[in-house]
Amino acid sequence: MGKIIKKYLFRSKGKLLGNIFFVFLQVVIQTIFLMAEMKNIIDKGVGMQDMDYILHSGLRMMIFTLLVGLCTVVASRLSAQLTAGITADIRQDCYRKVLSLSPQDYNRFGESALLTRTLADATQIQIFMINILRSAMTVPIIIVVMLILIARMNWMLFLILFCAFSFTVGMMIYFGAKSKRLFAKTQLKIERINLLMKEKITGARTIRAFNNEKLEEEKLGQANYEAYESTVTASRINNFLSPASLIVMNWAIVFIYLAGSRQLQEGMTSISDLLMVFQYLAYFVTCLGIVPILVSLLPKMAVSCSRINELLEYEKEVDENPGAKPIVMKGGGIEFEDVIFGYAKATNTIANVSFTISPGTTTAFIGTTGSGKTTIMNLLMGFYEPTFGTIRVDGQSLKEVDKEEYRRHLSYAAQKAYVFQDTAFNNIAMYDESVSEERVQAACEASRFDEVITKMPDGLKTMMAQDGRNISGGQRQRMSIARCVVKDADIYIFDDTFSALDAKTESVVLGRVQKLLKGKTVLMVAQKISTIRHADQIIVLDKGRIVGKGTHEELLQSCREYQDIYETQNYLEGEGKENAK
Repeated sequence: MGKIIKKYLFRSKGKLLGNIFFVFLQVVIQTIFLMAEMKNIIDKGVGMQDMDYILHSGLRMMIFTLLVGLCTVVASRLSAQLTAGITADIRQDCYRKVLSLSPQDYNRFGESALLTRTLADATQIQIFMINILRSAMTVPIIIVVMLILIARMNWMLFLILFCAFSFTVGMMIYFGAKSKRLFAKTQLKIERINLLMKEKITGARTIRAFNNEKLEEEKLGQANYEAYESTVTASRINNFLSPASLIVMNWAIVFIYLAGSRQLQEGMTSISDLLMVFQYLAYFVTCLGIVPILVSLLPKMAVSCSRINELLEYEKEVDENPGAKPIVMKGGGIEFEDVIFGYAKATNTIANVSFTISPGTTTAFIGTTGSGKTTIMNLLMGFYEPTFGTIRVDGQSLKEVDKEEYRRHLSYAAQKAYVFQDTAFNNIAMYDESVSEERVQAACEASRFDEVITKMPDGLKTMMAQDGRNISGGQRQRMSIARCVVKDADIYIFDDTFSALDAKTESVVLGRVQKLLKGKTVLMVAQKISTIRHADQIIVLDKGRIVGKGTHEELLQSCREYQDIYETQNYLEGEGKENAK
């Protein structure tokens, strides 16, 4: 916990030191100057019946009170700026870390866990920091100063107070540690609810289609109940602290009043000293009442810090090699040499994969589901490191180059086309200021997304709905194709991006894309032979191994797996035509 706080707190040393200074000044004025004036009023003003002294002392107290108010305002402003900055920095760093994770690392955490850490845990830290900088910084100072002042004035009353205070602190430490473990479990259960809620919302149509509303409602209800039980148990411990500490301190006050009255009767103390002790005691108990609130926040804060620290210090599976030599592109030649890879050290997804792609050619990958096509694309983009073997681009091993810089030479269209809640133009240009509107129009024409744009109320300036809900699946794929071809890259990757297009649209789009990307290295993953039959090279995969390489005509003669795919698809097309008649 301390590591995270120290890391972000000291980024704004000026605001932190300013906050500490004004908080300390506020406490000094409250506990020393104001209290001293009160004692002097009793001793000199009331005792000697000096009204002038009382008036002058009262005026000084008003000035001190005004200074306390000013210090509080300035300290609050600085603490607000500091906590908001810390939270923003934490979220920004978490976001950068999430973006740098490989798909394998991303799946290891899970989407709901990453969202909870970036949003909820960061907010929990902000809440705690606000209390620390506004209240907790004053509380320890006031408590220590009050103990010292009471000890100097009356050591016997100090001993009673110190024993009660020590018992209360011990109780807070014990129950605080216990509730920390419970809050850690609670956070996991909240993550589970986030995951289920996401599933239920995104899969609402499927749930309704299979009449599974009641079953899914029961699952979510069970998860909610478990989170409720965990939260109540953890809160019960925290809720016990405040009344328990109040009872202990009130008993101590009773004993102090009795002992003080006895001392006054025996002439061991003066009325002004005893009144000052009682005043200090009231101030002490008021501040101590804030401590259980802070202690109740501490376990949540510790858990949140631990979870954020786990994310930020996570050692990625793939080394991005920042600062390594930049790749020198010479046309986009690609070579896989005996590449072996398996997800999470499991069974190999691809084994002994070797192939060469000449610069400026189109290479297609086809095979059954799970044969390793997308895995090869992810390896080529540097999202994963091969377990064995070497991947070279233009003769340079990907292990030796800066991967972030390398990806600037790639353009990618994913299987599932993601649409951002922004204008159509920004979705296609991907916020690249060097991309002109003319180039975006050309990309839209190539993918036939221009037909969609013309029907939109504001053309390219039309705001897209979240996840592209205002366009169909095929239209989303056409937008993804436009996004891919608009970039001036050396290597273009289309990962099953034509699957939602009908045969006529697919044929037109393929022709236009090939014309636009002439002379570029293109890789295409596909399920349909019609998508890839004109490729310069087709690589057939089966269970993670290459079972055929060549052109469409060559594979029809030499590769049994390719022949099976071709015959099956031809048969299905023939059946479709017969049914249409």
